[in-house]
Amino acid sequence: MNTLGWQHGLAVVGLGFFLAVSGCDDNSDKSDKNGTGGSLGSGGQTGTGGTSATGGQGGTGTGGQGGQSTASQTPPEGATAVEAWLATGAYKQWHCEPALHASRDPSPHGFNRICSNDLVAATATGTTAWPKGAAAVKELFAKATDTTPGGYAVYLKTDTDSAAGANWYWYERLPATTSPVADGRGDSGAPKTICVGCHAAAGSDTAHTPSAGGRDEVYTPVP
Repeated sequence: MNTLGWQHGLAVVGLGFFLAVSGCDDNSDKSDKNGTGGSLGSGGQTGTGGTSATGGQGGTGTGGQGGQSTASQTPPEGATAVEAWLATGAYKQWHCEPALHASRDPSPHGFNRICSNDLVAATATGTTAWPKGAAAVKELFAKATDTTPGGYAVYLKTDTDSAAGANWYWYERLPATTSPVADGRGDSGAPKTICVGCHAAAGSDTAHTPSAGGRDEVYTPVP
């Protein structure tokens, strides 16, 4: 009996050990499965969304371009500064006529091509006064076969009120010359007598409206 009792007790201990081991395996499997679930950490690949930085670069680039565009839209004042600015060709990115042409009455400018900045082009065929910053460049050519301008006329509105041309900056250098015939605000001197003396009539009647939308010191706004 003692021998049988001992053997029975040993069998019970063995069975208990087997169950304990099996339980550990089950827990291990669950841990492994949980661990696999933990691979949800691979969802951390949402870091890919961090490529939104690309969008950030795009935004910065756009803003940068906007800033450059604003600068190129406004001619400087003064002969030296204007000539240097014209040499950059910034105005060629404006709204320009497709080719040079003979002057339109009552213009005395011979063969020319006109470029309007964004502020003029935005309301080219409108009727309201141009906003401050409205500007245009007129390339002047000695003859119809020329491929490079020999002179320039530049005009820039410096205030919201034109003040009968006084609040515009005027610059003009004729082809085959090195000195301007006009350089300054339209309140005195050559800018007043030459430039405002002509442009003040823009849009005043049919004879002084050679192009649609001509008004407020501008004869030909280019859309």
